[in-house]
Amino acid sequence: MRKILLYFLLITLFSCRKEAIPVKTAQAEKQFIPNKQVQFRLNQILATNIQENITQADELLLVYSIVAIENQQVVQIQQSSHYLGKVKQGIALSLKAIPSLSLSLKPGQRLGIQVTLWEIDDYQQIKRVLRQVNQWGGVLQVPVSLLELSSVTHPFGWFMWGLKASGLGMELWSKWDGNDRLGISEMQITWDQVASLNKKGTWKSGPKMLNDYHYDFSYEISVRD
Repeated sequence: MRKILLYFLLITLFSCRKEAIPVKTAQAEKQFIPNKQVQFRLNQILATNIQENITQADELLLVYSIVAIENQQVVQIQQSSHYLGKVKQGIALSLKAIPSLSLSLKPGQRLGIQVTLWEIDDYQQIKRVLRQVNQWGGVLQVPVSLLELSSVTHPFGWFMWGLKASGLGMELWSKWDGNDRLGISEMQITWDQVASLNKKGTWKSGPKMLNDYHYDFSYEISVRD
């Protein structure tokens, strides 16, 4: 009898035994997104048709900028200018030796690029102010609404934002009066679309211009994490 009771007791114990199920604690790991290191470099400009018929040469200046845009504000800008000298028709200028621009783009920020070509009357007159332009750059807070109007209502483009903040805007304007902007190239790229690219474009005179001109240009953007 005792053996029978022990037998049933063992059966009961084994039947009630359940396999332990390990509990997995899934801890959500926050994904790390690195900044994008952006480098802008000019490649070439080709003087297919120059503006000056009398002197047979255009005295040219390039101004170029890259910016970071966040929450509808331009939060960082790097800019420079380069004097190309007196350029004759048919000349192709390599621009690869011109200093490049770099900035670190944070996740979610947009990239803005602007290149402007000027035909100037007197380089020596604006040389000192341009030296200040080339030395200025960094962090600022500018409403992005100005960016949409820069090429239409403000002939100096993006690099003027920094000069306004530093009080140099009117000085540059007074020294720049009489110079002609031959062309401007602007673009904005969203964070997920920021990647290495080669850009080609053309600056031509409008139908109402007295002197026709035609310049082809190219630049490249290099991006790494």
